[in-house]
Amino acid sequence: MYDIHVILDHTPGALAQLGITLGQNGVGLEGGGLFSMDGASHAHFLVEDGERAREVLSAAGMQVVAVKKPLIRQLKQERPGELGEIARVLALQQITIHVQYSDHSNRLILLTDNDRLADEITDKWSVES
Repeated sequence: MYDIHVILDHTPGALAQLGITLGQNGVGLEGGGLFSMDGASHAHFLVEDGERAREVLSAAGMQVVAVKKPLIRQLKQERPGELGEIARVLALQQITIHVQYSDHSNRLILLTDNDRLADEITDKWSVES
């Protein structure tokens, strides 16, 4: 799985065009979201084939900023506080969370400023591939 970061115009239809373009090219979204500020919308979506998503969105004229392998962690939904625990262990190591969202399987998706160390210290929440 890959996180694809796309900057869209903050206008009606921009997200629709992203979804239509991916869908027409056989790329499904597994989770993610859109966050807008200062006239731009930052879309972060989880996809199976990151390079295919980059290819079709770039060909459609969309600004693909990055395609990265995120950390995927499983939270026990019945146990409140796990997001806080993960965020705390990362903060104690001075790791900043840049992006956080959930996928369709209720897993935590993270991009940080030190994914290698974040991967190590959050291993107890890791998802078996």
